[in-house]
Amino acid sequence: MRQKTKCGAHARSTGLPCQAKALSNGRCKHHGGLSTGPKTLEGRRAISQATRLSMASGGRILVLEGFYRWLDGGGSKTLSRLAKERERLKRWQRVIREQTQRIRMQAPYLVERPLNAR
Repeated sequence: MRQKTKCGAHARSTGLPCQAKALSNGRCKHHGGLSTGPKTLEGRRAISQATRLSMASGGRILVLEGFYRWLDGGGSKTLSRLAKERERLKRWQRVIREQTQRIRMQAPYLVERPLNAR
């Protein structure tokens, strides 16, 4: 009788190997590897649209926060001097923008309004 192969992928949480039945690639359905992405033009457009929607609905902020954590954790050592300066400037502009928005929310009477607005 042929012996069933096990997946064997190690869990980071427990350190134990996965006991699920392996597919033809040697891993189970949960550990089969990364997707190769969409192949058709229609599929690529769908992914592009989904990414745009995700970035517009706050995903961009999460991505930036992760990138800044990476920079602070030592990732900046791999960046060039110009890239570091560009990121420092972008971060500073973002902080100023957030502070301005916070002030506008707390004290709307301080915000300049056009003369014709009532």
